[in-house]
Amino acid sequence: MKSAVSKRLRRGRLAGGEAGESMVEFALVLPLLLMVLIGVVQFGLVYHAQNVATTAAQEGARLGAAEDGDPTIAEGRTLDVLRSGLGSVGDGFDVSASESEEWVTVNASGGYPLIIPWLGSQTISIDAAAEMRKEGFRSGP
Repeated sequence: MKSAVSKRLRRGRLAGGEAGESMVEFALVLPLLLMVLIGVVQFGLVYHAQNVATTAAQEGARLGAAEDGDPTIAEGRTLDVLRSGLGSVGDGFDVSASESEEWVTVNASGGYPLIIPWLGSQTISIDAAAEMRKEGFRSGP
């Protein structure tokens, strides 16, 4: 009888020790998993911001290159798309548009805030540029 009770007690101690060990391992690994998760989310946000900036520059250049377009229309459209895609962060972007005889060029640059507060820089630089050929009838070859 005594041996059956002592075996049960030993099994209980082993199971309890293993449960405590797994809790310690989880507590040690959890910060690392959270850092990886935050990094993945931050990468996705920055990737999205870069795509929005590129699309905004392309859309502005396309509108500026239209037959009746000009650089001020291109700048306005670029800012509109930035605000639509990035919200209030889009207001902080610098947009410039220029035109030559055959091309319209739009540049958009700004900072995107990081969600990781303990890094040195609080923003990451986002730059985009697009160039479109002007539309319209051109005589000659």
